[in-house]
Amino acid sequence: MRKKQFIPAAVALLLCATGAYAHLTGAFANFLVTVNDESTTERLKEEVAQTKKQIAELMPQIAKLEASYKADQQVAVDKLQFYSELGLDTWVTLLLQEQEPVDILGSQWLIERNLDAYMAELDKLYLAYKQLVATKETLEGHEKLLAVIEENLQARGAFLADNPELPIEQLANYLDIDWMAEVEPALLAILAKDRALTEHEAAAWASARAVSGPNPYRLDESWLNERSELRYFFRSDHVYVVFQKPDLHVILIGQVLEESPAAAALVFEAGFFNGFLMPETLIEELQGFRIPYAQLGQLPDAQVPLYLQQTSGGLIVRTKE
Repeated sequence: MRKKQFIPAAVALLLCATGAYAHLTGAFANFLVTVNDESTTERLKEEVAQTKKQIAELMPQIAKLEASYKADQQVAVDKLQFYSELGLDTWVTLLLQEQEPVDILGSQWLIERNLDAYMAELDKLYLAYKQLVATKETLEGHEKLLAVIEENLQARGAFLADNPELPIEQLANYLDIDWMAEVEPALLAILAKDRALTEHEAAAWASARAVSGPNPYRLDESWLNERSELRYFFRSDHVYVVFQKPDLHVILIGQVLEESPAAAALVFEAGFFNGFLMPETLIEELQGFRIPYAQLGQLPDAQVPLYLQQTSGGLIVRTKE
């Protein structure tokens, strides 16, 4: 709360009201009964607990995957060194020792069979590596989100500590003034910019992380974060959007839902401003990004009809059955 800058404005606003704070008009007037109500932070606290649990579950998984990968990697390296050092010599020896063409072909078949098996092992090793990297990225995302949620909760404590003697009504006004002057105009503009970006470049977003397999396209959060002034955290259950300035911290929580048969969109269901639960009147004003299906359907190997599935770190383009 920037009370140093906003005290004159707050006083003027309060003087305009009839009675002692009797007719507050700002959105945060809805918070008169919850400014000091700790129960309004329960969702954030639940998110902290759930995220910590997920982090704890991922740690042993990563250790197991890493140990298995390193063991298989060493075997692959040893085999590669063997084939590299002895491969040509083996061929020369076979050509010199074998008298019959059928024997030469048989020995060649054995070598090729071993090489095919080795290549299959390398493919398996590569998949294990990708799984390890993906799990580590998920852990990193959870850790970053945890820090953001805890920071939002800390902002609430700092706001109340900075204004220990003020009545609830005035605290609500300070929040409202900060929101209207410092947050709302900038946040609405950035959300509109991100929405225009995803509406026009959804195909480019998906193509940036194309992979082989039955679901080749993934819309990775990093692509959006590189282009946005907000920070997006994708998880399988929700998408978290963070807007931050000095002393001002907003977390929006939503889901990517099918807006219509033609598009999916990020729909916000809750938000916290400096740790205070935002009223629905503010949430309703905020529009998240929108992704037209038509753009995704034009990508190579994409099959329509399709839909988007939330996952840790992004969205997966899937085909409807």
